[in-house]
Amino acid sequence: MQRTLKFTVQFSVVGLAVALIFLTSFAHAQAPLVCDASTLFCPASKAHSLPDTLSAIKTPNVSGPVKTRVVTYQVASKGTITVDAGTFAAQVAQTYADPRGWSRLGVTFKQVVSGGQFTVVLAQADSVPTFGSICDTVWSCTVGNNVIINQDRWLYASQTWNQAGGSLRDYRHMVVNHETGHWLGHGHEQCGGAGQSAPIMLQQSINLQGCTFNIWPLQSELWSTTLGIRS
Repeated sequence: MQRTLKFTVQFSVVGLAVALIFLTSFAHAQAPLVCDASTLFCPASKAHSLPDTLSAIKTPNVSGPVKTRVVTYQVASKGTITVDAGTFAAQVAQTYADPRGWSRLGVTFKQVVSGGQFTVVLAQADSVPTFGSICDTVWSCTVGNNVIINQDRWLYASQTWNQAGGSLRDYRHMVVNHETGHWLGHGHEQCGGAGQSAPIMLQQSINLQGCTFNIWPLQSELWSTTLGIRS
Protein backbone atom coordinates (compact mmCIF):
# COMPACT_ATOMS: atom_id res chain seq x y z
CA MET A 1 0.00 0.00 0.00
CA GLN A 2 2.81 2.39 0.84
CA ARG A 3 4.60 1.45 -2.34
CA THR A 4 1.48 2.17 -4.40
CA LEU A 5 0.95 5.54 -2.76
CA LYS A 6 4.61 6.47 -3.28
CA PHE A 7 4.47 5.45 -6.94
CA THR A 8 1.28 7.41 -7.47
CA VAL A 9 2.76 10.56 -5.94
CA GLN A 10 5.95 10.25 -8.03
CA PHE A 11 3.93 9.70 -11.22
CA SER A 12 1.81 12.78 -10.46
CA VAL A 13 4.88 14.95 -9.95
CA VAL A 14 6.41 13.76 -13.21
CA GLY A 15 3.14 14.35 -15.04
CA LEU A 16 2.89 17.84 -13.64
CA ALA A 17 6.43 18.64 -14.75
CA VAL A 18 5.76 17.39 -18.26
CA ALA A 19 2.60 19.46 -18.42
CA LEU A 20 4.44 22.59 -17.31
CA ILE A 21 7.13 22.04 -19.96
CA PHE A 22 4.48 21.58 -22.66
CA LEU A 23 2.58 24.72 -21.64
CA THR A 24 5.77 26.77 -21.53
CA SER A 25 6.82 25.57 -25.00
CA PHE A 26 3.37 26.32 -26.39
CA ALA A 27 3.42 29.85 -24.97
CA HIS A 28 6.81 30.52 -26.53
CA ALA A 29 5.62 29.13 -29.84
CA GLN A 30 2.73 31.62 -29.85
CA ALA A 31 4.86 34.64 -28.89
CA PRO A 32 5.53 36.86 -31.94
CA LEU A 33 9.10 37.08 -33.19
CA VAL A 34 10.09 40.60 -34.12
CA CYS A 35 11.40 40.57 -37.69
CA ASP A 36 12.36 43.72 -39.56
CA ALA A 37 14.38 44.68 -42.62
CA SER A 38 17.60 43.82 -40.82
CA THR A 39 16.43 40.22 -40.25
CA LEU A 40 17.42 38.54 -43.48
CA PHE A 41 16.11 35.08 -42.51
CA CYS A 42 12.82 34.95 -40.67
CA PRO A 43 11.09 31.52 -40.39
CA ALA A 44 7.72 31.30 -42.09
CA SER A 45 6.09 30.14 -38.83
CA LYS A 46 7.05 33.41 -37.13
CA ALA A 47 5.64 36.90 -37.44
CA HIS A 48 7.11 37.70 -40.90
CA SER A 49 7.36 35.48 -43.95
CA LEU A 50 10.45 35.48 -46.20
CA PRO A 51 8.71 37.48 -48.97
CA ASP A 52 7.75 40.14 -46.38
CA THR A 53 11.37 40.36 -45.27
CA LEU A 54 12.73 40.64 -48.80
CA SER A 55 10.20 43.30 -49.73
CA ALA A 56 11.32 45.35 -46.74
CA ILE A 57 14.92 45.45 -47.98
CA LYS A 58 15.50 48.58 -50.02
CA THR A 59 17.28 48.14 -53.34
CA PRO A 60 19.40 50.91 -54.89
CA ASN A 61 17.79 53.08 -57.53
CA VAL A 62 19.71 52.00 -60.61
CA SER A 63 18.81 53.78 -63.82
CA GLY A 64 19.04 52.16 -67.24
CA PRO A 65 21.68 52.91 -69.85
CA VAL A 66 21.90 56.49 -71.01
CA LYS A 67 20.20 56.86 -74.35
CA THR A 68 21.97 58.85 -77.02
CA ARG A 69 20.65 60.54 -80.11
CA VAL A 70 21.63 58.86 -83.38
CA VAL A 71 22.98 61.07 -86.17
CA THR A 72 23.26 59.34 -89.54
CA TYR A 73 25.73 60.05 -92.29
CA GLN A 74 26.86 58.49 -95.53
CA VAL A 75 30.26 58.39 -97.20
CA ALA A 76 30.82 59.34 -100.84
CA SER A 77 33.61 60.42 -103.16
CA LYS A 78 34.03 62.80 -106.06
CA GLY A 79 36.68 62.93 -108.77
CA THR A 80 39.66 60.63 -109.12
CA ILE A 81 40.29 59.03 -105.74
CA THR A 82 43.52 57.19 -104.95
CA VAL A 83 42.75 56.67 -101.26
CA ASP A 84 41.29 53.31 -100.27
CA ALA A 85 37.57 53.96 -99.75
CA GLY A 86 37.23 51.37 -96.97
CA THR A 87 40.13 52.81 -95.00
CA PHE A 88 38.75 56.32 -95.36
CA ALA A 89 35.30 55.30 -94.13
CA ALA A 90 36.78 53.33 -91.23
CA GLN A 91 38.94 56.23 -90.04
CA VAL A 92 36.03 58.66 -90.26
CA ALA A 93 33.97 56.25 -88.16
CA GLN A 94 36.79 55.99 -85.61
CA THR A 95 36.86 59.76 -85.27
CA TYR A 96 33.11 59.94 -84.74
CA ALA A 97 33.11 57.08 -82.22
CA ASP A 98 35.94 58.47 -80.11
CA PRO A 99 34.62 59.53 -76.66
CA ARG A 100 36.73 62.71 -76.86
CA GLY A 101 34.94 63.92 -79.97
CA TRP A 102 31.51 65.25 -80.94
CA SER A 103 29.94 62.18 -79.32
CA ARG A 104 30.22 64.21 -76.11
CA LEU A 105 27.18 66.09 -77.36
CA GLY A 106 25.27 62.96 -76.38
CA VAL A 107 25.03 61.68 -79.94
CA THR A 108 26.09 58.54 -81.76
CA PHE A 109 27.17 58.84 -85.38
CA LYS A 110 26.01 55.98 -87.55
CA GLN A 111 27.03 55.41 -91.14
CA VAL A 112 24.19 54.46 -93.49
CA VAL A 113 24.10 53.50 -97.14
CA SER A 114 21.74 56.33 -98.09
CA GLY A 115 19.41 58.89 -96.59
CA GLY A 116 21.88 60.16 -94.00
CA GLN A 117 21.55 63.56 -92.36
CA PHE A 118 24.83 64.59 -93.94
CA THR A 119 27.45 63.20 -96.30
CA VAL A 120 31.18 62.97 -95.76
CA VAL A 121 32.73 63.40 -99.21
CA LEU A 122 36.32 62.54 -100.05
CA ALA A 123 36.97 64.79 -103.02
CA GLN A 124 39.79 65.13 -105.50
CA ALA A 125 41.36 68.56 -104.95
CA ASP A 126 40.30 69.90 -108.35
CA SER A 127 36.67 68.93 -107.72
CA VAL A 128 36.31 70.61 -104.32
CA PRO A 129 35.37 74.07 -105.75
CA THR A 130 32.36 72.51 -107.52
CA PHE A 131 30.57 72.30 -104.18
CA GLY A 132 30.38 76.07 -103.71
CA SER A 133 32.13 79.40 -103.90
CA ILE A 134 33.55 79.11 -100.39
CA CYS A 135 35.55 76.01 -101.42
CA ASP A 136 38.90 75.91 -103.24
CA THR A 137 41.41 73.33 -104.39
CA VAL A 138 43.64 73.73 -101.33
CA TRP A 139 41.45 73.21 -98.27
CA SER A 140 38.54 71.11 -97.09
CA CYS A 141 35.15 72.77 -96.65
CA THR A 142 31.53 72.21 -95.71
CA VAL A 143 28.58 73.27 -97.82
CA GLY A 144 25.05 72.46 -96.70
CA ASN A 145 24.89 68.80 -95.78
CA ASN A 146 28.19 67.99 -97.49
CA VAL A 147 31.28 67.66 -95.30
CA ILE A 148 34.00 67.75 -97.95
CA ILE A 149 37.48 66.41 -97.22
CA ASN A 150 40.12 67.50 -99.72
CA GLN A 151 42.03 64.37 -100.78
CA ASP A 152 45.35 66.24 -100.80
CA ARG A 153 44.87 67.31 -97.19
CA TRP A 154 43.87 63.76 -96.24
CA LEU A 155 47.03 62.39 -97.82
CA TYR A 156 49.55 65.04 -96.81
CA ALA A 157 48.04 67.22 -94.04
CA SER A 158 49.26 70.83 -94.38
CA GLN A 159 52.57 72.63 -94.32
CA THR A 160 51.78 74.40 -91.05
CA TRP A 161 50.72 71.15 -89.41
CA ASN A 162 53.73 69.20 -90.62
CA GLN A 163 56.25 71.88 -89.66
CA ALA A 164 54.83 71.94 -86.15
CA GLY A 165 55.33 68.20 -85.86
CA GLY A 166 51.72 67.06 -86.06
CA SER A 167 51.01 63.47 -87.14
CA LEU A 168 48.98 62.59 -90.22
CA ARG A 169 46.47 60.50 -88.22
CA ASP A 170 45.86 63.39 -85.84
CA TYR A 171 45.38 65.72 -88.79
CA ARG A 172 42.71 63.42 -90.15
CA HIS A 173 40.92 63.41 -86.79
CA MET A 174 41.15 67.19 -86.72
CA VAL A 175 39.91 67.86 -90.25
CA VAL A 176 36.92 65.53 -89.88
CA ASN A 177 36.01 67.09 -86.53
CA HIS A 178 36.53 70.63 -87.85
CA GLU A 179 34.42 70.23 -90.98
CA THR A 180 31.74 68.30 -89.07
CA GLY A 181 31.71 71.17 -86.61
CA HIS A 182 30.60 73.44 -89.45
CA TRP A 183 27.73 71.07 -90.22
CA LEU A 184 26.79 71.12 -86.55
CA GLY A 185 26.47 74.92 -86.80
CA HIS A 186 29.86 76.26 -85.76
CA GLY A 187 31.84 79.04 -87.40
CA HIS A 188 35.57 79.61 -87.05
CA GLU A 189 37.14 80.36 -83.67
CA GLN A 190 40.29 82.21 -82.62
CA CYS A 191 43.08 81.07 -80.33
CA GLY A 192 42.23 81.92 -76.73
CA GLY A 193 45.83 82.68 -75.77
CA ALA A 194 49.40 81.56 -76.33
CA GLY A 195 49.99 78.00 -75.20
CA GLN A 196 46.31 77.14 -74.85
CA SER A 197 44.70 74.22 -76.64
CA ALA A 198 43.32 75.33 -79.96
CA PRO A 199 39.55 75.23 -80.42
CA ILE A 200 38.64 72.55 -82.92
CA MET A 201 37.03 75.33 -84.96
CA LEU A 202 40.33 77.23 -85.23
CA GLN A 203 41.80 76.87 -88.73
CA GLN A 204 44.73 74.82 -87.48
CA SER A 205 45.66 73.77 -91.01
CA ILE A 206 46.60 77.38 -91.73
CA ASN A 207 47.75 79.04 -88.51
CA LEU A 208 47.72 77.93 -84.87
CA GLN A 209 47.87 81.60 -83.72
CA GLY A 210 50.05 80.61 -80.76
CA CYS A 211 47.80 77.79 -79.57
CA THR A 212 48.83 74.15 -79.34
CA PHE A 213 47.44 71.37 -81.48
CA ASN A 214 44.04 70.04 -80.48
CA ILE A 215 42.12 67.52 -82.49
CA TRP A 216 38.96 67.32 -80.35
CA PRO A 217 36.24 69.88 -79.55
CA LEU A 218 36.74 71.89 -76.38
CA GLN A 219 34.13 71.77 -73.63
CA SER A 220 33.03 75.26 -74.65
CA GLU A 221 32.33 73.99 -78.17
CA LEU A 222 29.87 71.29 -77.15
CA TRP A 223 26.75 72.74 -78.70
CA SER A 224 24.96 72.43 -82.01
CA THR A 225 22.38 74.72 -83.60
CA THR A 226 21.78 72.08 -86.27
CA LEU A 227 20.78 69.49 -83.68
CA GLY A 228 19.27 71.97 -81.23
CA ILE A 229 21.78 71.12 -78.51
CA ARG A 230 22.80 73.90 -76.13
CA SER A 231 26.04 73.98 -74.17
